[in-house]
Amino acid sequence: MWIAIKEKLSAALCVFLCFLLQYSVFPAFSITWGIPDLILVAVCLHAWLRGEHSAMFCGFFAGLFVDIFFMDTIGLHALIYVYVGFLCGQFHRIFDEHEHRLPLFMILFADLGVLLLRFLLFEVLYGNFHFGSYLLYRMLPELVTTMLSAAVLYPLALWIEMHIVQYTPDKNDSDHFDPGSLAEDPGSEGFGG
Repeated sequence: MWIAIKEKLSAALCVFLCFLLQYSVFPAFSITWGIPDLILVAVCLHAWLRGEHSAMFCGFFAGLFVDIFFMDTIGLHALIYVYVGFLCGQFHRIFDEHEHRLPLFMILFADLGVLLLRFLLFEVLYGNFHFGSYLLYRMLPELVTTMLSAAVLYPLALWIEMHIVQYTPDKNDSDHFDPGSLAEDPGSEGFGG
């Protein structure tokens, strides 16, 4: 139960921090490069590390934040990130903590899919059919910056998952040493045997 609480708290904190970084810190530093989609990175990493249910939970609330603060319609980004969490969560079954390429490729294809979907939903429906300029000025910079941020965030997320969230103290740790257990050991009757 304690691990489930730590998972929910770490997911909420991760979504909140990625939302703040993506929409308040990175736009101040962005001159010509795109802004990385840190929310997508967080959803994909939750999918890789914890499975589709945690990623769908994370994606729904992250997308809901985006919709509430920046969109006219509520629920569209929440739905997009829920689907991203579900599809990327299918790869959790082959999770290997030493595999670094597969989650990065998963984030690359998820970001490419989300950017194409955003072009269809937010550009084409409003009459902007200039895919070349969208590709050059929006898609490519965002793909590059998202992949760079994912390459930095994945080892950090993996370390947090393995050492903080999933950590449970073992009964054999030296912190929980019971000196009375030596007297109960049948092989410790003495040196001579």
